[in-house]
Amino acid sequence: MIIKNESELMALHRAIVEAKFKESHLDPAIPYSGILSDLSERIVTSIIQKLSDNGEDEEAQSWSSIVKLDKNWDGYVYIQSWIKKTDSWTSMSADDKSKYIKVLCSPYQPSKQQESDLIKMGNEHWKT
Repeated sequence: MIIKNESELMALHRAIVEAKFKESHLDPAIPYSGILSDLSERIVTSIIQKLSDNGEDEEAQSWSSIVKLDKNWDGYVYIQSWIKKTDSWTSMSADDKSKYIKVLCSPYQPSKQQESDLIKMGNEHWKT
């Protein structure tokens, strides 16, 4: 498949974000998918690159800034909820928890503090 322009990439981004970050899922594996996580990150990277290549530097910069996870965004609550539904949390190493959170948040990137806060919340919920 060949993506012709950034508009197609933006449509894919929108569809993935809408599928990942909604209250209920027909397929509950969607938020936890490493493949979908990787794909969504590559799409955002490609959008930024295409905009930059087209000389749309302000738009590229805007897209670069949106990948930072916003704690006040509605989807943040879903991320917390998914962690609370993850029975395997107690058997995960600290490194696995970090990787897992990155998958849940993707294509958005949590800060180190947000990642730490999410791990702490998960540990408190699961009493680890």
